[in-house]
Amino acid sequence: MTLQETMISQELANVDLSKVAALQQKRTLAFVNHFVLTNVQFLNNFMKTCEQKLMDFEKKLEKVNAAMVLLEARLSSIPELNTETQTPVQKAPEVTETTSNEEAPAPQPQSTAPVPDTKEPEPPSDVPDTVESKPSHPEYDRFVKMVQVGVPLQAVKLKLSLEGLDPNVLDAILGK
Repeated sequence: MTLQETMISQELANVDLSKVAALQQKRTLAFVNHFVLTNVQFLNNFMKTCEQKLMDFEKKLEKVNAAMVLLEARLSSIPELNTETQTPVQKAPEVTETTSNEEAPAPQPQSTAPVPDTKEPEPPSDVPDTVESKPSHPEYDRFVKMVQVGVPLQAVKLKLSLEGLDPNVLDAILGK
């Protein structure tokens, strides 16, 4: 402790508090009210800002979620992706056989030839789909598949309008 601090503490110890005048209550109350008011205003503004940022983040998450649903539906509607994942599994045994034989490099191009063959039968399978739908609109087939998979109709209509197609035609195809 410094000399000043010891002198102040000695003076306070010698003071008779019953003879000291009381603090002004109105002034004290005004200070407390001002303190409470400014802190409440600060906390309200902070809460408002945080809530706004959370709402913006939630909107962004909803957009990402909708985009993911559309992307998953779009990927699941592509039959080539499903067949390509199956064909490498079938090619793997052939590759092991070709490594055991030295004359096997010639059959490898033949093993890749069936892959286009699997792609060629797909257009005939699309023809019955267009026959099943009342009007023939092949560009809307993938959107019909999206609805059948479970993608919300409004999300599919939004995707249709983004690609420049008429959402009312989808309603006509679905019979709604």
